[in-house]
Amino acid sequence: MSHFLEEEEDNVNVTPVNPLVNLAYLMATVGIVGAAIYGISGIIATQLAVRMDTKTEEKIGAAMTEVLRTATLPHDTRISYLEGLLGELQADVAKTTLKASSYPPLKVAILDDDIENAMVAAGSYLFVTDGLLQSVETENELAFVLAHELGHLHHRDPLKALGRGLMWATLNGLLGLGQGPTALTSAANLASLSYSRNQETAADDYALALTVAHYQHGDYALDFFERIQAQEFDLGALSKIAEWQQTHPLTDQRIQRLEKALKDNGWPTVGQATPLPNGIACPSFECE
Repeated sequence: MSHFLEEEEDNVNVTPVNPLVNLAYLMATVGIVGAAIYGISGIIATQLAVRMDTKTEEKIGAAMTEVLRTATLPHDTRISYLEGLLGELQADVAKTTLKASSYPPLKVAILDDDIENAMVAAGSYLFVTDGLLQSVETENELAFVLAHELGHLHHRDPLKALGRGLMWATLNGLLGLGQGPTALTSAANLASLSYSRNQETAADDYALALTVAHYQHGDYALDFFERIQAQEFDLGALSKIAEWQQTHPLTDQRIQRLEKALKDNGWPTVGQATPLPNGIACPSFECE
């Protein structure tokens, strides 16, 4: 009897707590800690993207694009033309107020795909679809599309788009876990990556500056985007538009903003169209 009273006296100052309240406190604590780790890992990933060395970036890009590269046209001589145009656009940076870029050397490939698209991956892998080359009507509009992709490389967007997966892949490599950059392929793939509105805007601005520097005017540069937009209510074109918009969101406001940027910068909006090489729509310029 006395033992029972002693236990009761020992606990008189302890307030009973519902187990559900304890669980709620625990879950809240875990949530706060998890959110903090998530936020910090995002910051780390961004810093890794900015500071990553060329060799590591190229390894990541090779792992990310391994499957995609099996669908390319490796011996297509149009690649040389694209490389030449891209090289000229890169050189045109010196004619603008844009900062010099430090991304790895370009690795250009043509995808055997009817979808009208272009995209870049880490390591400066730049893909242009056969469908895009079939649809462009002037070199000016092709140059703008290519310069837009150069803008993403300049801002390190392909690496930033990998987000926290980039941090874990880098740690795997540093710790010698045998996965390294290839760990990214299980967490993300090139087709699923997307850029923020700010990233798309910055790439557009970069492309517009380069295109104007190259041709001395901005005429015809936006024609491809305007045609895609005009097909908006064409049911037969909806699938192509949806595919393009997965990686390149297109809106009225975006085109209007670019047209306004031309005027605000005082850049010429009228000029001559630069023709494309004959046979650009056909593999190796050989049309049957």
